[in-house]
Amino acid sequence: MTLHNCSSHMFTEEKIQTTELRGHRTLAAIVFSDVVSYSALMAANEEYTLDLLRRDFQIMKQLCQRFEGKVLKTIGDALLMYFPSAVKAVGCAKEIQSIFAEAALDRAPEDILTHRIGIHLGDVFFNGSDVMGDGVNIAARLQSQAQPGGICLSQTVYDVVKNPLALKVTDLIPKKLKNMPGSMLVYQIPALYPTPYTSQWELELAQTDQESGSNDSESVIYSSRQWVMLHEHFFEIETFSQNADGNLVIQIPAKSAHDDAALQSLRPNVEQSQPIKFAYQNDGFLVKVRNVEVTPRQDYKIWTFTLEPKYLKKDSNTLEQPYKGSKRLYSADDIAQLKAKRILLNDPPKLPILEDAQIFTPAIAERKMLENLIRGNDTATSVEDCVLQSLYPLYKDRSKVFLELARLRSIFFLKAAGIVEQVQELSLGPISEGKVHVRFRGKRRQLSVNNEPTFIDIEGDCSLMNES
Repeated sequence: MTLHNCSSHMFTEEKIQTTELRGHRTLAAIVFSDVVSYSALMAANEEYTLDLLRRDFQIMKQLCQRFEGKVLKTIGDALLMYFPSAVKAVGCAKEIQSIFAEAALDRAPEDILTHRIGIHLGDVFFNGSDVMGDGVNIAARLQSQAQPGGICLSQTVYDVVKNPLALKVTDLIPKKLKNMPGSMLVYQIPALYPTPYTSQWELELAQTDQESGSNDSESVIYSSRQWVMLHEHFFEIETFSQNADGNLVIQIPAKSAHDDAALQSLRPNVEQSQPIKFAYQNDGFLVKVRNVEVTPRQDYKIWTFTLEPKYLKKDSNTLEQPYKGSKRLYSADDIAQLKAKRILLNDPPKLPILEDAQIFTPAIAERKMLENLIRGNDTATSVEDCVLQSLYPLYKDRSKVFLELARLRSIFFLKAAGIVEQVQELSLGPISEGKVHVRFRGKRRQLSVNNEPTFIDIEGDCSLMNES
């Protein structure tokens, strides 16, 4: 196959295509792409590789314009684009990879270029014919982490677009990006179809994960990956989506008789009409199972669940009520803090409430009242036990799985009990000397625009042994 209007010279850097941005600093969604194994392709056939690159760049530039973006520059096989909207940026990137993936099905292998894309939302500065700033640097680093034919997002971008775009993503452990301080939690939108480079990328990723997780007890986890909690069960899901009517659709591969039995128990029936627990990634609430379908696939089954969310109502009745003790006043935020600490640190530990207690003192009565407020007995979701302590005996031989599932179950109680409206961070680990380190930050519900939002910050070690 030969393309017309070709020349053999290398691509050179293009000037910024808009003059109104020069000399300005702005918040922008930056999209950075490059070609996998570009150097090897150029070494094998420079002229033809450049022809293919021009073909793909033309498509990418047209899509950039359609999604209201601007091409800032090209450098070799790299294309840098700017979007005022993160939703538009991710939408454009998805369309680019979709068009290339579909086209690849009808092309010979030598006629295909495989692109990786990274996207970050950050501060950038336009200086003459150049664009600079962390937004550009991080997008470039994210691109290098992307699956061949896929897209890699920073958490900043993901938090903005996850609801409008109903993304199917795989969240990873924090990545240390080259020449960038600290680590960053990144999200992958996988390739539509496998590419010639997919197997090697997966092998390298598995080797990296094995090296970083050689001792699971030393791991620190920042996400629960593709685990989902349904009722009291945990499953790894294959897909997650939200319909136009707001219902959730999840697909779960059942690869054991135990999984089949657990999923079978969740089928809706007249006797079991009450909502059940649901948690996925950083969200948790009650759901009703509306439909279940089972599809055979090779030697296992795919269970497809349609779930109706029962979100917490945003009114004053769902918030903790203040309580005036003998020595101090507990505000609603104080009660919420105690609930979160019970879930994550077992502090304060659960108090057995004895109805027939022979000894009665004002101090016992006050502690009993405080215990009722922490439990939230009048709410749909009660906070009674420390999640980490309750799960550890079941998964103590699988440290990393324990941390991921404990995080997910904690998310459910933190969200469904109305303690926080948004989980901004929840990391668990490492495990050492019978304790696990916990770090949490959550944003409380804001009932009025006139009130500043409040936050709950918790950091400490939770004993994994229940000493009660």
